[in-house]
Amino acid sequence: MRYMLALAVALTMVGAAGSFAQEKEQARPDFSGEWVLDPEKSGVEEDQEGRRRQGNPPAMIVGQNGKELVVTRLRRGRDGGETKTVLTYSLEGKKTKNKTEFGKMESTARWLDDGASLELYSWSEVRREGMKFTVETFQTWSLADGALVIETVRTTPRGEMKSTAVYERAAKEQ
Repeated sequence: MRYMLALAVALTMVGAAGSFAQEKEQARPDFSGEWVLDPEKSGVEEDQEGRRRQGNPPAMIVGQNGKELVVTRLRRGRDGGETKTVLTYSLEGKKTKNKTEFGKMESTARWLDDGASLELYSWSEVRREGMKFTVETFQTWSLADGALVIETVRTTPRGEMKSTAVYERAAKEQ
């Protein structure tokens, strides 16, 4: 009898833990959608020497499922044409490799303990004007009042650059 009671208690606890994990999984935000940068609410990147630049793309399309986050960054190229960069991040803790306009990039993604924020860590080897250097980027993604908020810290040979980008959902065309 004691064995049956202990087994019932153990099974109940395992079921509750699984249910809790499932609830935590379901509580995670879904970043999917078309997003447009709100320049009024966003800041430009600024390094330690006061140099400023707009490092955030003006628009993004984000797809998300339980296994991955796919980010299509849209921006205007120097020739005036649209440039698309597609980045894929594993939401299962695996390292991913992407190709950017500046070179190869490796990334990891992890949900922070609050379950409401996603951290993307990337490092890339950049080649520019015959020089090769590494850039590290930490981004924290969260949703606030329906907006996508991305806080970025980027480390380059010129120092650390920080920015906050606020994206609003793109208006749907009728």
